[in-house]
Amino acid sequence: MTTSPDGRSAPRVPNFKRFLITGALLGFVVGAVISLVGDDVRGYSAATGALFLGAFGALLGAGLAGIFGILLDRSGRERS
Repeated sequence: MTTSPDGRSAPRVPNFKRFLITGALLGFVVGAVISLVGDDVRGYSAATGALFLGAFGALLGAGLAGIFGILLDRSGRERS
């Protein structure tokens, strides 16, 4: 815990920007890997499928990371 100017301990707040960027990057990588490892779809190239599933994974990963960050923020504030 850090201390505020008045001497009380202030709760630690998660860095939401880092949470969202990390979640989006991990989601993109997972989506792209699933697309490249899975079966081919007629009408789409492997790169197009990887980009589509990677973008969907990035959205899903950023959303989950945001929810996780909010839960961490609330639990930190409740303890103080």
